[in-house]
Amino acid sequence: MQYEQLLFSELRLVPAALDSVPLTEENLVRAMTVNEELLALGYTLAPKDITALAKSADLNVFADRVRAQIGDVKAEPMYPDFPQQVMDMDEAVFRFHQMLHYLSTYGVEEISGIPVTRGWLPEMQNTEKTKADTALLNARTIALVAAEKQYSVPYRIILSKTERMTDKELVLLTECVKHLTPEELTGISVTFKQNLLVVYQAVFAGDGLSSAEKCAALHALCQHTGDVWKCLDYALTRARFHFRTAQKRLTVKLLESYPLSDFRENLILSGKKAERTLLMLKFIDFNAYTRKPGFAEAVAELRAGTLRSWESGAKALVEKKSPEALTRYAERPGMMIRHLTYLLRAGYRSGDIYKLLEPKAGALKTQTLVSLYAFSKRPETATLDEDRFMEARTLSLMLLPLINRRLAAYDTVLKGKKVCVQIPDFDLEQSEIRVGTKSAEGGYIRSGLAYRIPEAVRRLRFFVYWNDKERVDVDLHGYAVQKNGGHTYIGWDTDFKNGALVSSGDITHSDAAEYIDIDLEKAEAELTEICINLHLYAGREVFGEVEECFVGAMAVDQTGADVKLYDPKNCFFSHYLTSPCSMLNYGYVDVAHRVIVFDGLPNDEDYYSTFRRNNAFSVRQYLDVLFQAQNAEKTDDPSEADIILVMGKPSGEKEVSLIDSNFFMDPAK
Repeated sequence: MQYEQLLFSELRLVPAALDSVPLTEENLVRAMTVNEELLALGYTLAPKDITALAKSADLNVFADRVRAQIGDVKAEPMYPDFPQQVMDMDEAVFRFHQMLHYLSTYGVEEISGIPVTRGWLPEMQNTEKTKADTALLNARTIALVAAEKQYSVPYRIILSKTERMTDKELVLLTECVKHLTPEELTGISVTFKQNLLVVYQAVFAGDGLSSAEKCAALHALCQHTGDVWKCLDYALTRARFHFRTAQKRLTVKLLESYPLSDFRENLILSGKKAERTLLMLKFIDFNAYTRKPGFAEAVAELRAGTLRSWESGAKALVEKKSPEALTRYAERPGMMIRHLTYLLRAGYRSGDIYKLLEPKAGALKTQTLVSLYAFSKRPETATLDEDRFMEARTLSLMLLPLINRRLAAYDTVLKGKKVCVQIPDFDLEQSEIRVGTKSAEGGYIRSGLAYRIPEAVRRLRFFVYWNDKERVDVDLHGYAVQKNGGHTYIGWDTDFKNGALVSSGDITHSDAAEYIDIDLEKAEAELTEICINLHLYAGREVFGEVEECFVGAMAVDQTGADVKLYDPKNCFFSHYLTSPCSMLNYGYVDVAHRVIVFDGLPNDEDYYSTFRRNNAFSVRQYLDVLFQAQNAEKTDDPSEADIILVMGKPSGEKEVSLIDSNFFMDPAK
């Protein structure tokens, strides 16, 4: 995917040549006009960025640049005047059309063995779409980034997060490192070590640094030899397990730049990892290049099977029911947190565990605590047997105060301040914080957050557009739960309209679009929840192989033959799919709470399926804990507030973005 498109979709940043022309009244008026064009697309600039744009040589092309990044539905559905055309259609006619379409593609290919590029479609009235729908959603703020900083700024943003980057962030980061100096590459502390791999590889395999300079830079990036082994595995795999002599010498020198005790501890974290470590030692010819005493002996012990991992030693103490086991685990509080269930099931008291963890809460990862707490509070906990239910309850009672103490240790901009939460577009009580289960599809607004559906919205519309040089068949499916416990299905092999849901018809070739509309008035009377799923039926193995697959959800007020079917300003969310899967749970509508949620998780079992939400520890509850931990006073009056919390890009001086601050799960930088 193009770099600028990812910069826009993942970070809501647009590069521009800033301070390149003088500020004039004419340019300022033109910049305000450009912002009006952006509003028609559903986006806006903050006032300070409108002024900055007026001083940019890119002023006259800026709106087109943004328009190019948003995405478009470039084909018509089977029934161009959807939805009314389908709602008025007799089922026999619809089925006959569908049969002819299938026969013209799959049928002809089956009979003749000749690939078909495009199938038959019915000749239907196609009214010119001249009418734009009402603006139903608030415009989203985007930000300018100086052209000369378009690689350094996203690089710093992505690597400053203490969570695993998404696949699309990885693509961004991979491009960024090609354009940065060694000083820029190593000038940031990488807080989540899995994100270190690309940076390590860029320094390790790059030019411009001597071996000694590379060793110093890599040592600064890697906190311990455990980080080095992870990065070495990544680098060896990409080099197809063939390093040059200089690279082997550098790797051994880097490993020996850490204390021997650190080297021994990280040689064998577990039996499975030890096998991989032995393989890597072989391919870097460690024994040939080692120079420091003790390191070769440690490797010899690993090869002889006499070197025990820290984890195996701790578990041996647990198996003996030794009181020393907890003390041993307390040496690594992060490991202790991850093994809480194991320790509780081994008979250790929760109070004893908590006493050891409490003073070390400030060193724990907030993401780990939050994800474990949310897991312990998941809805299905109530259906577990008594032992497992009590175990989950014990975990939640231990973890919540640890979260509070961890958040209190952060020095955020909220500490001791009056804070006003202004997030009207989202229902924070219905929103969940996802850590390890967030969608690989990414997007600036992460999966799990619940968008409020404005009262003026009469219908919801899910859409998918796809194109490829091969014939590709993508299907849009709907699954709804009725208030009486029954189910409604919409898709190619079931109903095409049923109650509140209506489909635009199944197209089986490329350069095509499909829609599913949801009538909210009918849904509120009949349904409790609606799930929209995507299925890559044929043509490619996974979505990531399709040349273009654009999908989204939008709000609709007006319907009619002359009303545009796709309007970017009314999209709650949209994505260019790149996932390595063929079935995706895309969106979820909670009818009772009138919210819509982007899910974006793979589903390899059934394309007519629901998916579980877990907002037992909601964003609102998390913020309540955060405010208490930071001694922040909450106020409803923005004029009284020192800080105004918003979800997306800030537009005012007092505003702070929850997204850009990663939900305050990172220490302030």
